[in-house]
Amino acid sequence: MAIDHSFIIKKLQGLPEMFVIFSQLTRHPYVTCNEESFDDQIHIFSDAEAAHTYVVAKNEQEKIPVVSVRVDAEQFLHFYGTLYALGVNGVVLHDNDTETSLTLESIVHRRHNPDELPERQRPVINPELMLTSLYFLQEMRRPVSEEEKEKADLRAMDEELVANLVRGRFLSGIIVDESEEDADGNTENEKAEDSESDVESKNAEDGKIEEAKESEEEQPKKKKKNNIRVPYVNNQNGEMYQAIFTDGYELQKFDPKRKLRPVVVKFDDLEKFLVKDAKGYVLNPKSTALPLRREQLPAFKKRIDG
Repeated sequence: MAIDHSFIIKKLQGLPEMFVIFSQLTRHPYVTCNEESFDDQIHIFSDAEAAHTYVVAKNEQEKIPVVSVRVDAEQFLHFYGTLYALGVNGVVLHDNDTETSLTLESIVHRRHNPDELPERQRPVINPELMLTSLYFLQEMRRPVSEEEKEKADLRAMDEELVANLVRGRFLSGIIVDESEEDADGNTENEKAEDSESDVESKNAEDGKIEEAKESEEEQPKKKKKNNIRVPYVNNQNGEMYQAIFTDGYELQKFDPKRKLRPVVVKFDDLEKFLVKDAKGYVLNPKSTALPLRREQLPAFKKRIDG
């Protein structure tokens, strides 16, 4: 017999603020699997003090680095929308010493299921990939011994993660600079001999995108030549990784001023899209920051396709 949670749902929707448990290892809501329903859930508290107590216990007793993040009422709808992109389908509401498991659909109805849209109209999202990466990174990055990590069956998580990667479509971002080219095909910018060399130039450091500069005036007998730049980030060793994203939410975190032109790239095309000096990609640099090294790309494909 189904339990009527309508009163609790209305209470949750009417809160002036709520406190969501976030993983410090993924910069996303901390996700757990319900042992009975197998729903993938996040944890929401109606009280800040109760949320703090939960955080302290997780950090000190279970070595799970989490924090409590306050979400104001006007942000609720946007926040719930991001959960669909993460593959989350449930919420645990902690209220007055009680825990209530709710489906995400019962809290906020999804207007359109992207899978039901024509292929050309489908937004780029990877909920299965995001969900498996959250579970995998929550365990792999925990500050515990390797023996303790083995209990989480990271190998099985890794297989599922790779399978979802290979099936994925991703967003990249580019900046197109228009430079002047004379009748002989030579550009005024001596440093950019062709479009490929300009892509590799360090015009976007540590995730910060420079404004594309426009020519002040157009000279006769010259035409426009597009030079393409891509964003990258440097890791702690100074290695360059090209940035890619699972969805529009992640791209917007990286590029809030929307200077980048979005480009859709399938996994099969990632090798071709990678610039020469990059060691690989970093997936969602502002959150999960999952590194994908150049040599791993064909290896992942071979693992899945055989």
